[in-house]
Amino acid sequence: MNFYQNNSVLKVEQVTKEYNHKNIIEGIDIHLNQGEFVSILGPSGCGKSTLFNVIAGLLLPEQGKVFVNDVDVTGKTGIVSYMYQKDLLLPWRNVVDNGILPLEIRGMKKDEAREKVIEMLPVFGLQDHMEKYPNQLSGGMKQRVSLMRTYMFSKEIMLLDEPFGGLDAITRLKMQKYLLEILKKIHGSVLFITHDIDEAIFLSDRIYIIKGFPAHIVEEIKVPAKGSDTQEAMNTNEFRDLRAKVLKLL
Repeated sequence: MNFYQNNSVLKVEQVTKEYNHKNIIEGIDIHLNQGEFVSILGPSGCGKSTLFNVIAGLLLPEQGKVFVNDVDVTGKTGIVSYMYQKDLLLPWRNVVDNGILPLEIRGMKKDEAREKVIEMLPVFGLQDHMEKYPNQLSGGMKQRVSLMRTYMFSKEIMLLDEPFGGLDAITRLKMQKYLLEILKKIHGSVLFITHDIDEAIFLSDRIYIIKGFPAHIVEEIKVPAKGSDTQEAMNTNEFRDLRAKVLKLL
């Protein structure tokens, strides 16, 4: 079933990427609408990160195009923001100065960049940690800083590549809830990589199932609305059935 809408901010059309003359991903068609949370769900090593590298302009596809707001951005960097599993914070910079990095790269003066980041600290729950350095932060707090820095790079489209994969189960659940709360405030559009079924269902509006060699999209699934209590909704029969359906597809 196709859930395509006209308000797509990101479209990937028939993207194929090879390595050593063998296709890693093939014929990928996906889209992301304004304000949506969409997951790319598939086994580890199936090409999800390769797809993200193409979308981010870090790799050129053998075939296909990437469009942002209907403009061809294939092979162009600096259009969307990209957050990896590792926080990649600079250890010699505090929270604020890590947050201003993308603004500095874009040529903004440091004082102005610091003002903009300081304004965003309360949104990300970091106002009490602004002078701390990475070695003074917990794993979850580091990911908060990394998420804020990602947002400062591009407020419209964020690519999140298994950002919670390195966290323990309790911290991971807290960060998932935190991410949903943040997205309500910033109205961002997110494309999210995971190989965790529950994480994909918990966070997403839609899920693309990717698998195979070469990897391709085998199904597009619309996740039912969860209401105000997302955690409680996950324990209903409807979501258990959805979990079982996804598991079969994988």
